Amino acid sequence: MAETHGLTVEGGELSDIDLRHGFDISFRVGIPMPDGAIYSPDKALFEVLAPHFGLEPSDYGRPFRLRGDLYRIVAINPNRPKYPISTERVSDGRGFKMPAETVVMYLQNSSA
Repeated sequence: MAETHGLTVEGGELSDIDLRHGFDISFRVGIPMPDGAIYSPDKALFEVLAPHFGLEPSDYGRPFRLRGDLYRIVAINPNRPKYPISTERVSDGRGFKMPAETVVMYLQNSSA
């Protein structure tokens, strides 16, 4: 159906897995942009705000290592001045809020 109407479907995530009762799955459907990705308001906001937090617009989705775990940058929330950067742990998708300085430092260490 998505292909017929020129739409793109973006990955599904499983959550609330209970082997006895079921699980939840989520996915996004949208009109693709020229690069084939679905428009992301979080990414657009990140690209605008990143320089104000010492980051580059291209850092959206960029992975970094912290205490042996791999994290990915997923958003900026300027209404959280102490912990404005939202990340997710790659291994389990769990979200974490982090200070911008911490993320910048670990990004620099990962590229060195």
